[in-house]
Amino acid sequence: MIIDLEDPIFSYDRFIISAKRLSQEYKAILKCVTIGKSHDNRDILLLKLGMGKNYMVCCSGVHARETINPIVLMRIAEFYADLYINYKVERQDLKNQLLNSKKYLENEYQQMLYQYCTYELLQTFTILFIPLLNPDGYMISLEGFDSVRNEQLKNRCLQYKISAEQWKFNARGVDINRNFPSKLWQKKSKNDRPASENETRALMGVFEKYHPLGFLDFHSRGESIYYYRNTMSDLYNEKQYKIASRLKKLTNYDLMPPEEEIDLGDSGGNTVHYFSEQFHKPALTIETVDENADFPLNPKYRGSVFDDLKLVILEFGSIII
Repeated sequence: MIIDLEDPIFSYDRFIISAKRLSQEYKAILKCVTIGKSHDNRDILLLKLGMGKNYMVCCSGVHARETINPIVLMRIAEFYADLYINYKVERQDLKNQLLNSKKYLENEYQQMLYQYCTYELLQTFTILFIPLLNPDGYMISLEGFDSVRNEQLKNRCLQYKISAEQWKFNARGVDINRNFPSKLWQKKSKNDRPASENETRALMGVFEKYHPLGFLDFHSRGESIYYYRNTMSDLYNEKQYKIASRLKKLTNYDLMPPEEEIDLGDSGGNTVHYFSEQFHKPALTIETVDENADFPLNPKYRGSVFDDLKLVILEFGSIII
């Protein structure tokens, strides 16, 4: 196992090393590519997992302080890759074992079912994992503002008088999830403009290049699913509700009511609104971790979040195809 959920601190450097190791270990099924650079000159990575000609995007690490989901998404990518490879190796052995052992069937059926479902999904889809869209902000949250290597950017961040533990933004002090050119985007300051940030454009570039059939954006906190889009049709929202209801059964997360799609006074411009409006395909925000969890988030949440999410992407793919 390359991705260890027990690592005390999963730094950006560890993230890069781990991504490269995954691409080497599972080179038949997983590729690692750079889709852009952050403003503090860190690579924004994409893990392409699968053989299919259909695409879905799974993103996390948009907000700096939400430090649990990036390592969990990496672990899920490894989990799926391992299931895929093992299914190819073990399916003949399973056939032989099933001829002789009912007990083997009882003990191994669930694992083999996971392997089969993953194999079929990755033959149909290529999953585009973007585990860490905002690497600069992530490192600020983990290690403080001294992690910003560009002094001008560092000083700009310090002017906001926000603690590193509560930091949501990138190294330019911009909330990436309010920077997408959706219909609800609103200007927040004189120089504010949509898609101004490298991180925003990196994700938009993935959407434009691959035209995915669906998009999941993982955030924290609240153990909830946002599905409703005020700017989209009733038919679109009915489909969104059906998908969200299926995912609720897996996670036991709450479905957020339409009136809570966006907070009163919020400036809009988030990832899922942009994707919904541009591509008219399913897009959901999934909030992990207990609503009462404090920032910085305790690494102990990694295991439970992995258990919550490990089948969500399989289910999502089976619905949207």
